[in-house]
Amino acid sequence: MHLSSTIFGLVALANETVSLTLSVASSPENASSPLLYGLFFEDIYHSGDGGMYGELIRNRAFQGTQDGNGQTGSPSLTPTTRYWSAVGSGVSFNIDSSTPKLSSALASHMKVSVPRGATGQVGFCNDGYYGFSVDSTKRYIADFYFRGTYTGNMTTYFQSTLNGQRFSAVNTSISQTSAQGWKQYYTDVFNPSSSAPNANNTLCFSFDGSKLAGQSIYVNLISAFKQTFNNRANGLREDLAMALSDMNQAYLRLPGGNNLEGNAPPYFLNWTQTVGPLENRPGFPGTWGSTQTNGLGLVELMQWAEDMNLDVVLGVWGGLYLNGATITQADLSPYVQLALDEMEFLTGDTSTKFGALRAQHGRSAPFKVPYVEIGNEDFLNNGYNSYVNYRFNAFYQALSPRYPNVNYISTVEWTPPSGVAVDLHPYGNESYFKSLFNAFDHKPRSIPLFVAEYAVTNSGNNTGQTGAQTFGMALAEAIFLLGCERNSDVVKGTSYGALIKSYDEAPDTVAVIKQTADEVLLTMSYYVQKLFSTYYGKDGALSVAASGGGFDPYYWAASKSGSRTILKVVSYGGSKSSVAVVVNGSKATGATLVRMSAPSSTRINNLKSRGGESSSITTLQLNSAGGQAGTFSLPFAAGYELAILLVDG
Repeated sequence: MHLSSTIFGLVALANETVSLTLSVASSPENASSPLLYGLFFEDIYHSGDGGMYGELIRNRAFQGTQDGNGQTGSPSLTPTTRYWSAVGSGVSFNIDSSTPKLSSALASHMKVSVPRGATGQVGFCNDGYYGFSVDSTKRYIADFYFRGTYTGNMTTYFQSTLNGQRFSAVNTSISQTSAQGWKQYYTDVFNPSSSAPNANNTLCFSFDGSKLAGQSIYVNLISAFKQTFNNRANGLREDLAMALSDMNQAYLRLPGGNNLEGNAPPYFLNWTQTVGPLENRPGFPGTWGSTQTNGLGLVELMQWAEDMNLDVVLGVWGGLYLNGATITQADLSPYVQLALDEMEFLTGDTSTKFGALRAQHGRSAPFKVPYVEIGNEDFLNNGYNSYVNYRFNAFYQALSPRYPNVNYISTVEWTPPSGVAVDLHPYGNESYFKSLFNAFDHKPRSIPLFVAEYAVTNSGNNTGQTGAQTFGMALAEAIFLLGCERNSDVVKGTSYGALIKSYDEAPDTVAVIKQTADEVLLTMSYYVQKLFSTYYGKDGALSVAASGGGFDPYYWAASKSGSRTILKVVSYGGSKSSVAVVVNGSKATGATLVRMSAPSSTRINNLKSRGGESSSITTLQLNSAGGQAGTFSLPFAAGYELAILLVDG
């Protein structure tokens, strides 16, 4: 163990039967990383489009198949009218690429053909991402590009797919001829007239059929937003963003994961295609079965980090595709330049070429990028050798002289240049993570470590993934994080993979949060991470001496924050008893106990509509044991619990 195991004086606790006594040092021995707890984002199972990205419309610009079936799909940029349905008898759709096009990036559009003799309302409805949240207390706005001849109103409304009830109706005046080409129209900002009881709704756009009878109109980039986090244009879904903000994390790793690499040439996540006006973003066949709009692009991700006061860990593409294709050393230079351009775009002042481009896109002030990770999991598919032989160094040797104050991260475990961190990605079952408690105790302190992806993927010794984290799985993650806290002088950051997934699309895989169109599921893992980051002493790790027992079934770590001592203890199959705690040098006669519990280790949290949460977090005030300052009895009410003791003074 890296922390000292020096025995401090123990104080007997009157009237307590305890088998374990923990004696916490008065001053830190190891440094604590201020960045230890963070968020990792990649667009996986509709965590971006249909998730964090506030866009409500699915397949808004006919950019691809958007299969939405996880890795069983074959995402491509082949346009389709999927997720759109007709308003009015005989109205038909087809993908059209006639000129003029909206843009070279969005070269296909939807042709809406209205039959002769049409009367009443005609138009189109969208399915959304498994429906729409309709909330009368929130503001909405919609817009779209139109080409054709029409003078009259367009009516925008939410409608139930169960009983046909309408929840809104906002009219927009259109007056245009085909000769005018494309024109963008916005609805007024509106509140639905009433809230829908569930997400079984569509969003429809309708026109006067008698004025379009026998004609066709063309539409593209059809968009709708509910009010967003911090009211940002093209911003984040508010309820998801608020849940993440409440986690009190320190950094955002973006746009990480396998999605950065792309499945095969020529598609990797090219930052240049994710910035600027939406009509200039062509989309991307993502690695997880869905075509992505790139609406949640580089600037939007950076704005997310800034709005939540998060440091940025920026992933730049390192020349490896997921199918194993690798850019040769001779051909790597343009991709290195792409990374240099990205850094200039984000951090350069407006006198630079790409800093000026950022300002042109509406952001004059530079962003801060304190961390850059070169690639993602570059050990995959025989990528290791090319990464350590030339790919990493090509990027590092170009970036580090120009940006010497940036901290660089390698994605493979090796001996990198001095000061460069190594990113580790452990995944496995509950038993495996329990065994990782002391994994970092004897790691060399010369190589900083990130654990920028981790997750317990199944209970016990089971293989594969389960659909929701049990309380036992979350506590196994907590045990692992205790080990990271005890070694936070070398473990600089941790973040769970994956952060967000669609509940409807990914029922059999784990995530911190899962969402439907109108609900948010906060998992057991969510609360563990929130508690660990909220109660974390950044002034240093404290050594803890134990008597009367060792690790298993109890695991612990302590840290210091100002005059506060923070002791975390996980009971993983322990007894319903007390652990004695002595905080050396403390004059406190009272303490606060924050406890996370659940009815059993096998229970899960669920959506409110499907049973709700089974975890609970309680706060208790404790008096010192026998009136002895700094001495407390830490009670456990069940065999599986997380207890956090806060001692001030």
